[in-house]
Formats: sequence, structure tokens, C-alpha cells
Amino acid sequence: MRLNWKNTFIIGLGFFGVSLVWPLYNAYMPIFYARYIEAKATIGYLMTIDNWLALTLTPLVGFLSDRTRTRFGRRIPYLLVFAPLSALFLMLIPVGWETSLWLLLGAAVLMNLSMACWRSPIVALMPDVTPPPLRSKANGIINFMGGLAYIVAMFGGAILYRMYPGLPFVASALLLLGITAIFYFFIREPEHSTEKSERFQFALIRDRSAIFMLLAIFCWFVAYNSLETWVTTYGREHLGMHEADVAGLLTFSGGAFLLFAIPSGFLADGIGRFKGLGRKRTILGGLLLMILAFFLLDLQANLKSAWYLFALVGFAWSWVSINSYPMITQMAGPGQIGAYTGMYYLFSSMANIAGPPLFGWVFDHYGYRFFFPLGILFMALAALCMLLVTKGEKEPAAEARA
Repeated sequence: MRLNWKNTFIIGLGFFGVSLVWPLYNAYMPIFYARYIEAKATIGYLMTIDNWLALTLTPLVGFLSDRTRTRFGRRIPYLLVFAPLSALFLMLIPVGWETSLWLLLGAAVLMNLSMACWRSPIVALMPDVTPPPLRSKANGIINFMGGLAYIVAMFGGAILYRMYPGLPFVASALLLLGITAIFYFFIREPEHSTEKSERFQFALIRDRSAIFMLLAIFCWFVAYNSLETWVTTYGREHLGMHEADVAGLLTFSGGAFLLFAIPSGFLADGIGRFKGLGRKRTILGGLLLMILAFFLLDLQANLKSAWYLFALVGFAWSWVSINSYPMITQMAGPGQIGAYTGMYYLFSSMANIAGPPLFGWVFDHYGYRFFFPLGILFMALAALCMLLVTKGEKEPAAEARA
């Protein structure tokens, strides 16, 4: 049983588009909102309005994509329709920043709604065409593409932001349109998936391992997404740094993630005679390394010299991120990949809702000194939840073929 590298990289191109947008959005939208709003908790809530609106869309679209049948396939049509809409609303964000809070807010909400309508179908393509024992490896390749997008977004975005703060959003919108064109002209979805379609039932929430896995996902996304959302503001207002310099440091995190994305899948599932550590152990190791990185970052008086700690964050995050989605899909029944993908994004969206305003409220009342300790708390809670997960490891090859 061998991985189809070509198909996996093609699917990764869609994930490249998804991963291009969020780092820019998380890094610069709080700065844009701060032009009109002083309270950090209010900005945190505004950063989650899109997630409230997308909360039911993501699992619903994943569920619908399981049953979509078109000449373009069942997942790709969602990209062809909603990625161009995402690009349009991305371009309107700088216009709103220049003119009106209401236009800025409206463009942000509509952009996130559009993104929610094609994110889970594109990600669900991977388990559609990849047998269960190979999914951590395939997810490593796809997340390599996501890490590459992160580097492009943060490094290129920091350069463009210095030229004009709205340019990173315009550039990412143009790249989204280019990816859409590539999918339309050159890519055809495979006719047959590795799963047969069956009616989805919410047995997931009665599965003890799935419950604790989803709670772990919630906790580590609260910590990691809040880091991405607030670190530029933390650097500017607490340490006196320029926000573009802080955003530039995130490229070290993205670079380390990019470098170790593919090896992290092999670390968990093995390669050749190396049997792998297993997905659960790999994720737990990554969480412990994240806690260490956050602790050391909290000790820094100037983040400019702490680039290696941002690299450690990206290295550790690859262990967690690469292997969590394959664990969830491993728990899915036949024909439920899209729906389970939606549940994965449901809990990460809930984390986006809870994290930024919680961190913003803490900053308003207790100051920025609790930024990294709060991240450590949620990473530790995620590790405790993972200790209670007993399913989700890869199947033996013989069992997967049965």
C-alpha cells in the first residue's frame, strides 16, 4: 500500500489557499479593529463573530458535501463557488479599514462565511482518496502546503504591510483566485473515494474517545489561535515592538512547521521498519513542547532575540496538528468523513469563539503578563484530555484492506 503523492499534493493546493488567509486575518485584523475600538475584549468578540456565524455552516457543509454529486465531483464545487467570494470580501477589508467600522465588520463576516463553505470539503478530499493507514503521512504533506502558505502569508505579509497595511489582504485574494483557476482548469476530483456513503448519525458524541479528542482540540486551539491573534498586539503594547516585526517572527514558527510537517506524520505512523510512536504519543509530545516554548517566551523581555522559541512552537505544533485530524477521521464510520471533518472544525471554531475574547478580557483586567501563562493552562488541559483518548491510531495494513 503506497501513498499517491501526486493526488495528495494536488489536494494540498486547496489547503494552501485555506492556510493563506487565516494568519493574515489573525495577525492584522485586531490592529484594523483598534482604529475604531479601544477595548481589547470587544475586539476579541469581534474576532469571533465570524466563527459564531460559521459554527453551524462548517459541519453542515461537510455533511452536504458527503452527498453532493456533480461533474466536478462532490468536494471541489464548493471551492469553485466560494473561494472567489472569499477573495472578493478579502479585498473589501482594507476598504472598510479606511472608511467605516461597519464595512470592515461586514467584509470580515462575509469573508469568513465564504471560507466556511469550502474549507471542510477541501480538507475532506484527503481521507476520501487515502486509505486509513496512510492518512497521517498524507496529512503531513497537506499541512506542508499549509505551512508553506503560512510562510508566504507572514513573511510576504510583513513586507506588504509596511508598504500599505491593506496590501496583504489584496495579495492573498489574488492568490485565492489563482488557486481557483488551477482547480477549474487542471484538477478533476477522483470518481471513487475510499469510503462508501452512509447516513450520518451523531454517534460521535457518545464515543468517549471522540469526546475527549474534541475537547483536546478545543483546548489547544484556544491556546494556539489566541497566540496568533494577540501576539502582534502583545508585542506592540506590552514590549514596545512594531507589529510588523512581531508578525515577521511568526515566519520562524511557520518555517519550522513547514520543515517538520511531513516528518511528523512519519513519526506517528512510521516509515519502513520504524513502526512510529503512534498518533497519541506524538500529539502528547507536541503539547509538552508547546508548554515549554510558551514558558520560555514568557521570560523574554524582547521577542526579537527569541526567534528560536517561535521555531520551537512551530516544530511542536506540527506534532499536534498533523496527527489530530487523522485520529478523528479514523473514528468515523463509512460515509461520514465530511461530517466528522465538520465536527473537527466545529470544535476549532468554538475555540476561536472562546479564546480571543477570554484573552482580551484578561488583558483588560489583569494586563498582558498573563498572555503566555493562559496559553500554558489550555495546552495542559489539552494534554489531560488526550490521556483519556483510546482510539484513533492507524489500522494495520491488512485490516485496512479488509
